[in-house]
Amino acid sequence: MTDGTLAGLVQGRKVFDLGMELYHGMPHHPMQSPFVYQMIREHGDLVYGEGVTAAVDIFGMSCHTGTHLDGFGHFAENLCLYGGVPAGEGQSKTEGITACGIEQVAPILRRGILLDVADVLGVPSLDSDQIIGAKELEAAARTAKIEVRPGDAVLIRTGWIRHWPDRRKYYSVQSGQPGINLEAARWATDQGAFCLGSDNFAVEYVPTPGNAYPVHVHCLVERGVHLMEVVNLEELSRSRTHEFLLVVIPMKIRGGTASPVRPLAVI
Repeated sequence: MTDGTLAGLVQGRKVFDLGMELYHGMPHHPMQSPFVYQMIREHGDLVYGEGVTAAVDIFGMSCHTGTHLDGFGHFAENLCLYGGVPAGEGQSKTEGITACGIEQVAPILRRGILLDVADVLGVPSLDSDQIIGAKELEAAARTAKIEVRPGDAVLIRTGWIRHWPDRRKYYSVQSGQPGINLEAARWATDQGAFCLGSDNFAVEYVPTPGNAYPVHVHCLVERGVHLMEVVNLEELSRSRTHEFLLVVIPMKIRGGTASPVRPLAVI
């Protein structure tokens, strides 16, 4: 493929970066580990020939810190994973969930659609107690003149990312966060959605009924539908873009229950 051909493929395209930055001190869920970073070799620690130096750094994090994609090993019901696989089979502290590790998820290049619930309701961000049901998703789809098709990645905007980087506000498990309920999740999965994503930290409304996370169970355990969390949808919303190519490349973390990702919306 020539340089001219490559230029033709991308000419006129706009790319929206939907991922949040990873940095020391960034917000994280209180049940997850923080992002940690350190320079282990600074410039000047070692000098090569002719004054050349190199810096080296390390980082560590939970697979569920920042923008990430949930795999099917993340949730189980009655100790059963998606497809009825017993959670105890192939599960270990060092090997993860070998039956359905995140490394088995292929690169995602799919039609993405934005259902901008906050915009339809005329608010910058939904209130912490706002529950999104099927009728709200239907209204957002009608407003955008778009419909969910089998294989789509459905991204739902609540505006909650506007509270970033206030960790106490964004990740508040006490006062809650807006999100979809089980009815809304069923509406999307019944139409064949491949993935549901949102700009909040759980996709679903929190606190969940009975602390049972019904949307996670429905999507990850019952239907085999991925969830993508902490997605920045603000620029996409401002551009009034509702249909795009979504590109998501999960890391090959063997046995991982999730992977940090940097989603791209290409129009």
